[in-house]
Amino acid sequence: MKKIFYFFCLSLVLAPLAMFSQQIENPGFEEWESVGNFKDEPVQWSTIKTSDNPTIANVAPVTYDKSTDAHSGSFALKLFNLEVFNLSATGAITNGRFHAEFDLSKSYSYTDPSEAQWNLPFTWRPDSLIGWFKFFPQGNDAAQFKVILHVDSCKLPENGTLPNWVGLAVYKTPSGVTFDSWTRFSVPFDYYDNRTPQWLFTTMNSGDSTTSIPDSYLLLDDIELKYSPAGIDDKKLTTEFLRQENGHLKISLSNEEEFMGRRFALIDMSAQYLINTSLESDDIALPSNLAPGIYVAVLQGQNYQYSQKIVIR
Repeated sequence: MKKIFYFFCLSLVLAPLAMFSQQIENPGFEEWESVGNFKDEPVQWSTIKTSDNPTIANVAPVTYDKSTDAHSGSFALKLFNLEVFNLSATGAITNGRFHAEFDLSKSYSYTDPSEAQWNLPFTWRPDSLIGWFKFFPQGNDAAQFKVILHVDSCKLPENGTLPNWVGLAVYKTPSGVTFDSWTRFSVPFDYYDNRTPQWLFTTMNSGDSTTSIPDSYLLLDDIELKYSPAGIDDKKLTTEFLRQENGHLKISLSNEEEFMGRRFALIDMSAQYLINTSLESDDIALPSNLAPGIYVAVLQGQNYQYSQKIVIR
């Protein structure tokens, strides 16, 4: 009986870890929004049609679409290559932004830290990138999915920003191979050092970079970041890092660098977030209308992920 109760309590602690984990925004491409006179784009994603060069954006071809052939939900993303002036325009999308020039060698995609629309703040270190796709290549074409965790600026091609890269996950389909049913891909992150990332930057392409072939097309859905429990110190899962004081939670970790500026959440047993914030101190005020009950507190520290069951009376 005690063992059953132990595993029940542990499940209460571990389940919110997955729910609270940082993820790519709009990963199933269910939400779409108007971008003016162009075809709607998926929310939190951008194409060449919303590049930082309006002149090129106005004349650039549309190489994306909303597809109802989805792995789950109602929609998936379709990217496709087009022939334009005897060149192949690759279907491409990013959660950052495109910088476009008529000289393709000077074009790139990038994280823009100054505009929330073109960046994703991110401080976690996922284990792997997964997703589902269909791919219909022409010739020896290949699709590619790439996620970069980085500090400061980041560009693709890297254009001198490679020292800012903290980790990388990249998956490329085998050249010329058709995937006519929904296929899962999974690729690990390779980390270059122990720095905490500041941003996540991703690009998805329906062709093999500058050598893509017209009429290749890709369907993409349900992108997800996976976190390995092996990367979490088991002792930290049972270590109480909070104490209650007069309607407040006080962080009892002695090393402020471990938690300052990190994400903290208080989650109830129906998986609703009561608090979800970046910490500015070791003092967290509880909501005044918080009902008595069992809650789970989760802190993504610099080196560990901490969880603790909290009983509010």
